[in-house]
Amino acid sequence: MVLMVNKKISNFTTALNDFNLKIMDFKKTTFNILFFSFLLSSIVTIAQEKEFTRCATDQYNKILLKDNPNMMGSKAFEKKLSNQIQLNKLKSSSINGAANRRIVYTIPVVVHVIHNGEAIGVGANISDAHILSQIQVLNEDFRRMSGTRGFNTNPDGADVEVEFCLAQQTPDGCVTNGINRIDMSATSTSWSGPGGNTDTVLKPATIWDASKYFNIWTVNFSDSSTLGFAQFPGGPAVSDGIVVGYQFFGTDDDPNVTIPGIFNLGRTTTHEVGHYLGLYHTFQGGCAEIDGGDFCPDTPAVASSSSNANICNTGNDSCPTPVNTPDMVENYMDYSQDSCMNIFTNDQKARMIANLTGAANRPTTLTSNVCTPLASVEDDSSLEIEGIAIEDCGVSVNASIRITNWGTATLNSVVVFYDQDGGAASNYNWSGSLGYGEFEVVNLPTIISTPGSHTFNASISSPNGNTDLRSCNDDVSTSFNVNSSYTTTAQIHLTLNTDDFGGETTWTFMDSGGATLYSGGPHLDNTTINESFDVILNECYTFTILDSAEDGICCGYGNGSYDLKTDDNTIIVSGGNFGAAEATKISTITLSTNQYFVNNKVIVYPNPTNNEINIRLSNRGDLPDAYRVYNMLGQLVKESKIHNSSQLNIDASGLSNGMYFIKVIKGRASKALPFIKK
Repeated sequence: MVLMVNKKISNFTTALNDFNLKIMDFKKTTFNILFFSFLLSSIVTIAQEKEFTRCATDQYNKILLKDNPNMMGSKAFEKKLSNQIQLNKLKSSSINGAANRRIVYTIPVVVHVIHNGEAIGVGANISDAHILSQIQVLNEDFRRMSGTRGFNTNPDGADVEVEFCLAQQTPDGCVTNGINRIDMSATSTSWSGPGGNTDTVLKPATIWDASKYFNIWTVNFSDSSTLGFAQFPGGPAVSDGIVVGYQFFGTDDDPNVTIPGIFNLGRTTTHEVGHYLGLYHTFQGGCAEIDGGDFCPDTPAVASSSSNANICNTGNDSCPTPVNTPDMVENYMDYSQDSCMNIFTNDQKARMIANLTGAANRPTTLTSNVCTPLASVEDDSSLEIEGIAIEDCGVSVNASIRITNWGTATLNSVVVFYDQDGGAASNYNWSGSLGYGEFEVVNLPTIISTPGSHTFNASISSPNGNTDLRSCNDDVSTSFNVNSSYTTTAQIHLTLNTDDFGGETTWTFMDSGGATLYSGGPHLDNTTINESFDVILNECYTFTILDSAEDGICCGYGNGSYDLKTDDNTIIVSGGNFGAAEATKISTITLSTNQYFVNNKVIVYPNPTNNEINIRLSNRGDLPDAYRVYNMLGQLVKESKIHNSSQLNIDASGLSNGMYFIKVIKGRASKALPFIKK
């Protein structure tokens, strides 16, 4: 789906206003008209230069067809599918076939939630409620479910007889709820559309067997105007599935979900699933329906992608012939807003069912058992890494983990072991009360790292003091990177090469207090800008580059790029493909303060506590700077600077009962320790 939106529309308005003022001074009417026509034509040409993408499936299909010439989109595929549709019709018309035809195909789903370390329910790490609401929408829409938005009374409307279930088994035979949360921030914080890092990096690293699972990825697109895209049938198994912008996944109808805008009812996903099962857009081929259009005769021809974009005009008829055949703006495969959509037709159903029955590599519960729950066991705890947080420009690393109980016995205790790069392991003794399927997110004590790339490893054992009866979900690892500290440079040097739209590019250079020290832009097109920023020791700077059109500066509209270097030409960062913005932390902090917690052991006592928590130091003569107390939601509940040893004794009487973390701070270093208030 392509929605034409020009980045220069504001320029068009300005130019037009200026022109209206000047045209009054012109004396020759003919010249006025000709000049206006020329100006308008030029601006429209510019306006069509850059476009945003709502659904990138057609674009994706063109890319895949180059290496997969027989997949959907080829004449060979349509010939084969047509034969399958006819075969299905023959089966359904036979005496025995009629009884057997009403098969409800159930498709096992895994939703890969790709996030950047946010807490569950924040940003790209969408909540379980979001995901469950979307699965419900799919079932309502594909089953034409009465009493829901997916119901219609159109005589051409169909119950597709396809349902969706969240997988109950992982590929390695462990229990799952069908939601696979993955922190990919160490690799990328945003994901491009077809042909970009979504395909080259994300999918290969995360996909589950596409013959057993329908893979759905929710992501933060680098182009925020992209809603989603799907892979047509017949394509490579290594990339099969759909990708949806996290902002458009789920439905605002659910009281636990809030999604603004007109794409807020889950129909983006319904639309992309339609593509996944073999449907084209209703406007395929335009009014002429070249090469069969969408191959569904009961969907009226639609002139173009823009005919019903973002509207719900049920009286719209974009094609003059045949007469009295208004656009089916209610169809899920048009470009109408979510509230308008409520229909798949019988011919669309026939295509989808034919693709399911004729494809050996697409999952249903007829060929995959992953929606079947595993046999129950009494003790089964699982571990996932929620995220790795690194203090700005520091080396204090805080890992958050997710402990889930998949055993029938209430989970009261586990032991978590964790290490950095396979070194000496630390252990964390968790206690609580989790029923089957319940989980708790736990922030592990701070570890001190060093600049560079590292691996965080963790494992879980001894649920309730017993042997874990399923070990396949006990071990996890993730990579993270600690920024280098540039302590020998007196300046940071920026080289910026703008693209064809330099006026969209701006940047700032700020200190740790948020003060803007340097800034620049907008800039001229295709120019080189050189700037130098004075820096001091023991500071944490942030350089942010922004593109108002949210498409970066490197790709598609020129060869823009930027880099930051030190005095000795060491590259700190370089790039250009960043979507709306990219921020880089630059440290000039001497790392000596990070040795504080190595040389000065810190504990808190008593633990658990009733009224007072004390910070004990192995070297009481070297006090920390401050402390902060956080609850299990990560909310700051108490803090203070430390000026003398008496302030190491903290009044906890005002805290509610439960688990907390106290972060002890020295310079840029910190150490977090858990305690329980009872």
